[in-house]
Amino acid sequence: MQKRMISKIQFSVERRTDLDWLRIIAVLLLVPFHSSLVFNLHPEVVMYIKDHVDSNLLGRLAGWVYLFHMPLLFYVAGASSYFALKKRSHLQYLGERLSKLLLPAITGLILLVPPMTYLSLVSRGITVTFWQHYIGFWQIDPIDISGINGKFTPAHLWFLIFLFIYSLVALPLFSLLSKEKLQSRFRMLIDRTGTLPILLVLFVFLVLSARLNILGDKNPVYYFLMFFFGYLLMMDKRFQHSLDQYAFWALGAGIVCEFIREFLYSSIPEWANPNLTYFLIGQLNRWVWLLAILGLGHRFLNQSNRLLKYLSSASFPFYLLHLLMNTLVAFYVIKLPIGIGPKYLIIVIVTIASTFGLYEIIRRIPVLRYLLGIKKANAPSNPADRKKNN
Repeated sequence: MQKRMISKIQFSVERRTDLDWLRIIAVLLLVPFHSSLVFNLHPEVVMYIKDHVDSNLLGRLAGWVYLFHMPLLFYVAGASSYFALKKRSHLQYLGERLSKLLLPAITGLILLVPPMTYLSLVSRGITVTFWQHYIGFWQIDPIDISGINGKFTPAHLWFLIFLFIYSLVALPLFSLLSKEKLQSRFRMLIDRTGTLPILLVLFVFLVLSARLNILGDKNPVYYFLMFFFGYLLMMDKRFQHSLDQYAFWALGAGIVCEFIREFLYSSIPEWANPNLTYFLIGQLNRWVWLLAILGLGHRFLNQSNRLLKYLSSASFPFYLLHLLMNTLVAFYVIKLPIGIGPKYLIIVIVTIASTFGLYEIIRRIPVLRYLLGIKKANAPSNPADRKKNN
């Protein structure tokens, strides 16, 4: 009883339910995010199905979600690696990365992405059979890997590919950080400086990496730092205590930064490049929103229940499947003679429902379950087993 009470106050080394909830929320938010891009006609915004009308409101919604949802996913992945390496050897960790990241990414490239790019071509009046397109899909255009032209694209699976590479690159660093000598020095550094100066230094590194012009909005250096920082901040509980303490301050700063960013955006002509002030405000905005979400999540999302257990198992396959279902649903919904609002709501609701429905089918097919890295559901048969799993 005492151990359980302590685990409610301080996060357990074994499980962080708040990280599970945040991962689930970030994954589910991808549906309203991608659905909003259906109504964004900007040529640089990649979405495989687009309506013929533009929505400024949905564009702003997508811009706000974009601020934090991929950084949050990479951060949580890094934090999860910290806990995984507490229970697994390096070889087991790498084996898991192969089966849970690389294999599903390859399977998704073969089975999930080509239908999306095919529907994109058909929606724009391009006449081609699916198999003709499937053969052409494997041609790589070094200038454009968005897939809009019908050629190869990793689509949303770039996240899994990045995570797999990051796991390989970061494992030696994680191994060094697990040494008691380095951990002791890290704790001494926190003793002397506190956590806030270290968080500021991490932010500076993120700003510098964001200035690198590498792969546009998929900057691999920036996201690697997010992944690495997720691991780093799990090494000492004082970081999370600071995030909890200053969560509402970070939230307030995020709201202020968002208003300033919107003002600067509206005051800069479209033909002009954003200036340094706009860039720094944008990066600060992104960082404080992430810190606020991590702090508020730990304070309020610390309860485990059946819904969490189901969604924790479903979140990864949901990520894999959601964009295919989103594309398929939007392909038909944009043809309806109704307004943007109803179309958007229908796309979001039907995409979520159909993605969970497809997941329920696939998880019952052993071959597909294995290829897509879906965990097999284990229903405890006796109360003792249930207690172990809780």
